[in-house]
Amino acid sequence: MKKLLLTMLLASASLLSFAQNSQVSYKGKISGSLFDEKKQALPFANVLLLKVKDSTLTKGVVSDLDGKFNFDQVAVGNESQYIVSVSMVGYKKYFSPKIALSDENLEVKLSTIQLELDTKNLKEVSVTAKKPFIEQRADKLVVNVEGSLVATGNTALEVLQKSPGVSVDNNDNISVKGKQGVLVLMDGKQTYMSQSDLATLLKNMSSDQIEKIEIISNPSARYDAAGKAVINIVTKKNKNYGTNGSISAGFSASFPPVLESGLSNDFSKTETVKPGMMPKYNSSLNLNNRQGKVNTFANLTFSDNQRFNNNVLTRDIGGKIFEQYAVRYNESQNFSYKIGSDYYANKKTTIGFLVNGSAGIWQNNPNTPVINTTYIKHAGSTIPDSSLRTTASSYQTWKNVTLNTNFKHTFDSTGKELTADVDYSIYSNLSRERGMDTRFYKYIDNKETEYALPLNITSHIPNKYNIFALKTDYVHPLAKAKARLEIGAKSSWVRSDNDIQFFQNGLADKGRTNFFIYQENINAAYVNFNKELSKKLSLQAGLRMEHTHSKGESVTLNESRERNYVKLFPSVFLTQTINKNNQLSYSYSRRIERPDYGSLNPFINFLDPYTYQLGNEYLKPQYTNSFELTHSFKQAFVTSVGYSVTTDFMTEVIKNAVNEPLILAKIKKYNNIEGIDPEKITFATRDNIAKFENINANFSFPIPITKWWSSQNNVSVFYNKYSGALLGQNLNTGQWAYNFYTSQNLKLPKELSAEVSMWYNSPNIYGMMQGRAQYAVNAGLQKSFWNKKASLKLNINDLFLTSFWGGKTDFANVKLNIRNRWDSRNARLTFTYKFGNQNVKAARRRSTATEAEQGRVRTGN
Repeated sequence: MKKLLLTMLLASASLLSFAQNSQVSYKGKISGSLFDEKKQALPFANVLLLKVKDSTLTKGVVSDLDGKFNFDQVAVGNESQYIVSVSMVGYKKYFSPKIALSDENLEVKLSTIQLELDTKNLKEVSVTAKKPFIEQRADKLVVNVEGSLVATGNTALEVLQKSPGVSVDNNDNISVKGKQGVLVLMDGKQTYMSQSDLATLLKNMSSDQIEKIEIISNPSARYDAAGKAVINIVTKKNKNYGTNGSISAGFSASFPPVLESGLSNDFSKTETVKPGMMPKYNSSLNLNNRQGKVNTFANLTFSDNQRFNNNVLTRDIGGKIFEQYAVRYNESQNFSYKIGSDYYANKKTTIGFLVNGSAGIWQNNPNTPVINTTYIKHAGSTIPDSSLRTTASSYQTWKNVTLNTNFKHTFDSTGKELTADVDYSIYSNLSRERGMDTRFYKYIDNKETEYALPLNITSHIPNKYNIFALKTDYVHPLAKAKARLEIGAKSSWVRSDNDIQFFQNGLADKGRTNFFIYQENINAAYVNFNKELSKKLSLQAGLRMEHTHSKGESVTLNESRERNYVKLFPSVFLTQTINKNNQLSYSYSRRIERPDYGSLNPFINFLDPYTYQLGNEYLKPQYTNSFELTHSFKQAFVTSVGYSVTTDFMTEVIKNAVNEPLILAKIKKYNNIEGIDPEKITFATRDNIAKFENINANFSFPIPITKWWSSQNNVSVFYNKYSGALLGQNLNTGQWAYNFYTSQNLKLPKELSAEVSMWYNSPNIYGMMQGRAQYAVNAGLQKSFWNKKASLKLNINDLFLTSFWGGKTDFANVKLNIRNRWDSRNARLTFTYKFGNQNVKAARRRSTATEAEQGRVRTGN
């Protein structure tokens, strides 16, 4: 590994040396100062350097705090004649006289430039451009959440469900174009959370905090190699100068469907229950202040939600039918925060500090605990032989905090830049089962009789994660060669302690108690090289190396497994401009997905007397090679086709314990419950299969129907194929699937606007599981007032109550069918008010060091 890292760094040094030697003829300099109508320095204006010959752009900069700007490394020669253009909202555009550079006149300092107010535009302009909800770019798809009516007041997870090419299943697993294993970033930073914790965060995060979501199906070497695709959630930042902010508050009422709660007394039908209204509240406060060289910002949000979930699970195990009905009512409160400051030491150097985190609770409503009933009967019979009824009351608290220090230095106006981040994250989660009471019944002459002692289980499950990471990135432009070099390095250290404690009837349950420690260190380095090969062809090639050293240890079971490996992750992107309307891009990348921490814990986790969950300490990472071709027409109509193949694909499987003698022996040793047939026990775990293949095509297109009506549309078609040995059999299955998204945006009189959207996911397969179709129709209406400083928005999600999930599997003697419903239909009213000075500069967006590890913490509800 050391030799390989040394080789990469030497190659980078050689390129840097070439860069420095290639810029000797770029030695001109043009500078100046900008002032407003009051002769005060004018910062943050756009300043462009244009060639006189054809008005093409040579360079662009933004004026600093003192209104100054300069262009370094400007070409000097026979055709070195330039014009400086200055523009800023509210001022008339300015063009300088012609500037000529030569060997005798290498530096030109312009006289003071004073911009004039554009009073005509300030008075008359009342129409502002609105970005489309879906915006396809050459390297990514952008979902512009800010300003979307149907996204207002929703959670971040609900917005993802509406995003083109994105699917969210019943376990909150996120997939892009049919590919699971997605790396989710927040403002370019990895969350370091487990899938369940991440889902909890996204469920409690209001869309009002989000500016846009970037979906990158084929990431470059600069990103962590984890995940088949990248989703970057970009939060809102203030963009003006001075002090300003916004406040919002929302109320939502859900309209639940009729739920299946079990079999009726005569077993001829299913009992149902209709929940009452479930209220949800959310509020947020955003503040930003810029004084001198210090910019301070704060984002605070709070939510209080009541939700429900209804699961119906049917299993066929050797001719025995298990029908399981679960109705869950839960409530949660979540407070999240982001507080930071940027110090502009000078026009080239910025130092920043950031603290962000969240704290909250999740619990079953104490007045309505979870009721989980399982009826057991012979195949073909309507009357059960026996049943289990479990009443449970769960409680979970979480708090996490990330401390970040960051540094940025810009060497010159050519884009030479150095950034660095140091992060320390602490995650603390506590799950408690306040009382899981299971009772056992038999049916004689259709009468229910309790036949065994109740099983009462409580638990105390603290999970702690400590993550330390640092990274640095350097960008070096090669002006003469029309190229750019990027190099960087990152190291992260993770330690997780999971001390699972169970108690049965008040006594310590040694069979279910477990202490698991996981430690991991990942060291990475990358090189990216961008080169303009011709006016119509550009290349980006990158190579990332990651060294992983990990150790998982079950203290309770006295079992451990250590891993140490080095892998390379190349990426290549080629962009071809055919003409002014058509552009092609070709891309390839190699990625990795490591098992989440909890999946490596070999302990057997009790769910109910017939259902268990088991980690797999032998679970291997999976590797994906992806290829993609994208065509863009007029930067609006975008078509892409892609192919990816994943080896050692990780998938969740359901196993019959009778086929796993060692596992069955462990279960029987500590869970020998009267009346429970061990041959009918199943457990869920994760396993590797040889190969997963994905073929996909995506088409994004806007349709301007009238001046007041526009439409944005996206269609994705993909084929998933799974092959390899699984559960002692050969799995070889595949299926075509598709999804589409369409939104209709209407501009109405009297400051009204409306939006109607629909998404649809066709039936599809995920490993052993085949899922049913899902779709939903959403609508929103907005009214602006108080000079557009305030707005009132009403939106309704899932108008026709169709966004529920269902799936089934029939493989290796495992047959099951799942139905899952939740309070997807709701109406939400949101009020937003913007206040303060509207001239605050944006807080810097930055990517911190902790970008890949949090996504694998597995501790949520």
